[in-house]
Amino acid sequence: MSANLAPYLAGEKALVVKAQNAAIFTDLHLHLDAPHEIIAFVQSLGHLSGKADALIILGDFFDVYIGREVFVHPYFEPFVRAVEYLAANNCPTYILRGNRDVMMNKRDGKLMGFAVADSILLETGAQKRVLLTHGDAFCLADLPYQKLRRTLRFPGLRRVLRTLPFWARKRIAQHMRGYSKQEVARKPLDSMALTLEQVQKTMSESRAELAVIGHLHAEARHQLGPNQQLWVLPAWEPGTPPRMVAEMLDETV
Repeated sequence: MSANLAPYLAGEKALVVKAQNAAIFTDLHLHLDAPHEIIAFVQSLGHLSGKADALIILGDFFDVYIGREVFVHPYFEPFVRAVEYLAANNCPTYILRGNRDVMMNKRDGKLMGFAVADSILLETGAQKRVLLTHGDAFCLADLPYQKLRRTLRFPGLRRVLRTLPFWARKRIAQHMRGYSKQEVARKPLDSMALTLEQVQKTMSESRAELAVIGHLHAEARHQLGPNQQLWVLPAWEPGTPPRMVAEMLDETV
């Protein structure tokens, strides 16, 4: 790979999950200023019971996550209840950290009834292995973003930020979001493109035949090797159903 690429930082070791037909969403960017979108997402979960054996959100569940105070807001109460209902019906929920919810930790998830991870290695009943992650870790040509990503994922810094008052965390998040919008507008598209060589290397190390990511907000498929395929899912829109892993695997055959 080119010397002009940032070092690859996967995050924590992939969580191994056994599920025959997981339901996947990505890049919902939910926030309290759009409660109708939260309601629309919860409504889409009502059809999963008995159909899916895992619910996996590939990051950026929140537009900006600044602490578990967001979850205790009444607007998110239906989501918490839905997670409880799915868990009672053998469909656990997993939320992966994206660039917008990097501050989320495992304790946050435990309190709300779901698991938090950086990536998941899904083992299916068809003896297939699927790598699931947000995808921003593979955009190695975007050097400024990768530097910021490494900084924000430093455990000591995250602990310090989480001790700040809620209003202070909110102000920092708003400032960073405004800066991010300006930076994206100035960047050439190829600086945010995937480094497919790194995706293929990570898949080979995981012995995964399929990788599924979000982050780029545009659907795409890449054949990386004879038995390696990458799917990029588009950002969620209200009314959009989940992608089912079993159906995706059938399409890769």
